[in-house]
Amino acid sequence: MTRSIAIPPLWCPIDLEVRPGAARVQAGSHAWLERHGLDDRSLRRAAATDTGFLACSWAPTATDEGVQLLSDWLVWALLFDDYYCDSGPDADRPGTFNPLAARMMARALHPETPPTGDAAFDAFGSALADLTVRIHDRTAPELAHLCSLAHYHWAVGAMCGVSDRAAGSLRSVDDHLLIRPPDGGSLLSVHIIEVAEGTVLPARERVRPEVRALTQAAGILLTVPTDLASYAHEQAQGSLESNLVHILGAERSLSAQAATDQACDLLETVMSFFLAMYSQLRRDADSDLHRYTDHLAHMVRGTYEWQRFLPRYSTVLDTPEHPDGTHVARPDTPLHTITRAPRPAPVHVPAPIAWWWDLLA
Repeated sequence: MTRSIAIPPLWCPIDLEVRPGAARVQAGSHAWLERHGLDDRSLRRAAATDTGFLACSWAPTATDEGVQLLSDWLVWALLFDDYYCDSGPDADRPGTFNPLAARMMARALHPETPPTGDAAFDAFGSALADLTVRIHDRTAPELAHLCSLAHYHWAVGAMCGVSDRAAGSLRSVDDHLLIRPPDGGSLLSVHIIEVAEGTVLPARERVRPEVRALTQAAGILLTVPTDLASYAHEQAQGSLESNLVHILGAERSLSAQAATDQACDLLETVMSFFLAMYSQLRRDADSDLHRYTDHLAHMVRGTYEWQRFLPRYSTVLDTPEHPDGTHVARPDTPLHTITRAPRPAPVHVPAPIAWWWDLLA
């Protein structure tokens, strides 16, 4: 792929931990998708997601069953996004996409919902219902219910993307920081890591402002860095309306490269807060909060590593050479490097997240 931006080294001084067996987990997710009847195009595209590695880096101490569940959900979410949110007849039609998304997410609350007769929808619905049952079998009812409800948080983000595309509108940078994490399933990712690892953060801890701020920062660091790695892919697809580089360039009249550099500055500002609050919360943390903060750190570091070699971002699909992900391989050269070198203090804090800094002791 001809890249139109150069991604500078991304600052992430968090240690990477990867559970062995990523290839086996990836193969297990593919077989699971086949059992639920996903279409051939989605099955071929599953190979470009590398969710076996992602699950093993997000949940390095999970059981076999837990890491498999996490990988299965991740590949399901990425393929649902490909099939319905990024392409297809409803990808720019909120009037039809929004009810479709609502009907799908209802499977997370009501897995007993019967099939509709639409083969593609029912395959995705069957897989989601199966995930919901497995989550309820593995964890406490309160966390299982949070997982179900968080699907709606994700759906709202996806609906915003479809609406932007339909209207030809471009959100602001501030709005992107609020919309992009839900669109990337940020809260749902955190909850399913807990399920995979066999932990449950008590509600009294989960609602603390400091914990909510750390979780929100992790959600931005999960989703917004992929705007950099996927820029060339989305540029080729003509789907940059939800990409921070494009949004920054339009809002501040910047070239794509200058916008890339400013996006990295923004990520470093969020990372600086994440590291400071992570350390603050762990000073007197009990075992539940200690493990939860570890989950967030693994999620951030695993995502930074995953996207560097992801075929999904290094190859333009829907072309004669790669019409549906067939023969797509990991790139030999990473899309960017990762640095642990210290970074200067942030110089600008966007309004939606300015409240975080008032919580630092």
